[in-house]
Amino acid sequence: MTVFAPQSASGQWLSTRLMLAQALAFPGVTAAGLVLLAVGALALRRWANARWRSGAGVVAVVLVSLGAGLLAWPDGPPWAAEPATAVGNTGRDVRVTVFNSLDTLTAADVRHLIDVADPDVLVLPEATPARVREAVAGTALAQGVHEGADDGFSQGRPRGVAPTTVVVHPRMGHYRPAPPTPTTFGAVRLEPMPGTDGPVVVGVHTAPPLPRLMDAWRADLSRLQATDRAGAEGCMILAGDLNATLRHGPLAERTHLADTARRCPDPTDGTWPASAPPWLQAPIDHVLVTGDVEVLSCSAVRVGASDHLAYSAELRLPRP
Repeated sequence: MTVFAPQSASGQWLSTRLMLAQALAFPGVTAAGLVLLAVGALALRRWANARWRSGAGVVAVVLVSLGAGLLAWPDGPPWAAEPATAVGNTGRDVRVTVFNSLDTLTAADVRHLIDVADPDVLVLPEATPARVREAVAGTALAQGVHEGADDGFSQGRPRGVAPTTVVVHPRMGHYRPAPPTPTTFGAVRLEPMPGTDGPVVVGVHTAPPLPRLMDAWRADLSRLQATDRAGAEGCMILAGDLNATLRHGPLAERTHLADTARRCPDPTDGTWPASAPPWLQAPIDHVLVTGDVEVLSCSAVRVGASDHLAYSAELRLPRP
């Protein structure tokens, strides 16, 4: 169910259980483990009696099929629900970058991000506003720092984890904060002010699926489903560290928000941990867009001391 029908009710429930949730975050590793188990099942046939020999063969076939499914479709099978994105838009281009700096953001990091991505919107999970303001000082981003309010936290401001901060370039126009759907580690919602024609921007950071935070993580994914439904109201960009892949829970059944990584001409690998080979990285940092947005390109780049890669998507908005 989790491999071939992640959008089903059973698949969503199973994919958010302890152990299965962690295994699905690394589809390449899990697929290799399943194939090894299949080899072990075949080896057992040599010592098994006739009755158990056929059963071992069936188990081996099932394990190989599951491993092949994860390798072929790490983000979910092609028949799973995935909203479409626009093609042939004639509006302006917007570049969005999400980077969980673990509150280590520096001016050098910002200069590097400007050089490689030149973001119009920079979503920074785990970044205190004071540190962000110091890092963007002297750049065009300096006047567009938006920090999260208390209503962005589902359980109050957590200790030891910096909030989510969103930076908007002046060329995007003027934005104002609005009440977001809260998450454990903070969410920020920005809406265009009168005279500014642009998308709603949402920055989020969910709890990670650690044993002591599984309930909070599952609740955050359910809240993201509410944000997905809000995408029916108009153009929206949601970016952040979701601590989940497209196979986890309600993310497998989105109806309005499409993942840019699946729509890019050149798909990227994962974003965490940054020091691991690409096939060992989990795609947990996302930029999601409503179906009226066109996806032009995307990339992931190593920045500073964080264990996350920065993920950037170049988008084209619909003409006003």
